[in-house]
Amino acid sequence: MRKLIRMLTRPLKKWLSIIDLYVIGKFITSTIFAHIIIISIAIVIDFSEKSDNMYERNAPGSEIFHYYLDFIPYIGSILAPLLIFLAVIFFTSRMAYNSEIIAMFNAGMHFRRFLRPYFICGILSVATLLYANHWLVPQTNKTKLEFEDKYIHTPKTLGNNLHLKTDRQTFISLERFKFKTNEGFNFSLEKFDGSGADRKLIYKINANKIIYDSLKNNWRFIDYKKWRVGDIAETYTEGKQMDTTLNLVPKDLITDIRTKDVLNYDEIEEYITEKQREGTGEIEFYRVEQYRRTASAISAFILVMMGASLGSKRIRGGNWLNIIFGVALSALYIFFLQFSTTFSTNSSLHPVIGTNIPNILFAFIALFLVRYASR
Repeated sequence: MRKLIRMLTRPLKKWLSIIDLYVIGKFITSTIFAHIIIISIAIVIDFSEKSDNMYERNAPGSEIFHYYLDFIPYIGSILAPLLIFLAVIFFTSRMAYNSEIIAMFNAGMHFRRFLRPYFICGILSVATLLYANHWLVPQTNKTKLEFEDKYIHTPKTLGNNLHLKTDRQTFISLERFKFKTNEGFNFSLEKFDGSGADRKLIYKINANKIIYDSLKNNWRFIDYKKWRVGDIAETYTEGKQMDTTLNLVPKDLITDIRTKDVLNYDEIEEYITEKQREGTGEIEFYRVEQYRRTASAISAFILVMMGASLGSKRIRGGNWLNIIFGVALSALYIFFLQFSTTFSTNSSLHPVIGTNIPNILFAFIALFLVRYASR
């Protein structure tokens, strides 16, 4: 571990003091140790939950091994900000308890100077998490989700109460769809024209049953009713059977929000742009995911500053009180994150604001703790 720290800090020796390198070394070792312990526990729990499915489907040991190699970046990126926070509180509290921080201040070091190595650690954490969240994790998620679809999850055979848009003005709904036979029931298609107050229905078709022909790439409507609404008159027809083409294939009816987890930064930008051009909507989850990844990385810097300020004070009862307080703040952070992202996906709250509400609140807490600790 010491050789690793020397290798990582060697480029910084020209600009940093021995104290800076000492704190950065503590940060690296504590953070790596926290990740190893928590991720190991997470792997054991995940394996215990999925081992029955793996055994039933004869998952090869080599594929299981590679699955958990891909699982490490996934769970690590989720827990990284909070584990970094707890690691900083832990080693800083130990330094305060051993009177190392008091010795620094007695030697004339200002609190802002004391925070310099933490500032560097925070910036490095942000850069690492930005790369991991936007590029590394989506890449490993591709093979991770393929393994889960093959050995863990039950293949989807039935969809209920399906609703989607094929373009800006065309809406489709189905009461039920069987993916094995490509059959749908109680189908409805509505096409509109105009927008706002001038928007009006111009075409509608209902069918008791629809069947997709994969050879001809068309749909067959069984027992259908069709309306065309004009400015002057309305026409109505019905029949037993009609073949037609739609901007729709059965796989479009499989709503798999996990798609956002395998798209890197460039791919998710292309996906959002394409959906906006098609006018099919349903991009809120992807936009929120994009900003969440960045907000998660930024949170690491804020939490490092909080941990340094919180742990620098020596308090009665030992450093465990600081750690308990840090766990409570971590739980509060997770609560605000879930609360705010829900508003972004289900209401008009902009994703930038929704995903950064926890960061804004905790930035004020960090400023308060820095001012309190500097007294």
